[in-house]
Amino acid sequence: MSQPDALQQATERLDSAADQLESFLRQVFGDAEDGVNVAALREQVRFLTEERDRLLRDLDAEKNRVRRLKTANEEVSDRLEAVMATLKDLMPAVPG
Repeated sequence: MSQPDALQQATERLDSAADQLESFLRQVFGDAEDGVNVAALREQVRFLTEERDRLLRDLDAEKNRVRRLKTANEEVSDRLEAVMATLKDLMPAVPG
């Protein structure tokens, strides 16, 4: 999965969680006259906290992956430059 795809999916999950919270809060405050169900609120907060934590872990993993890819890219680039310089040194001079 590429970084933009993973970040897009994480953003979509976060948006979905926020939408669910908003919907839930509308329901709770709509039912507030009848009394707020504290257990339901705690469950929703627990769910959203777990989702947030999972999204943070996913984001950290993607950031680490990007760092590793950048490092590998720099190493490959350095090696290619060294090979090109060696090949250039080995080529006989072309008379002009």
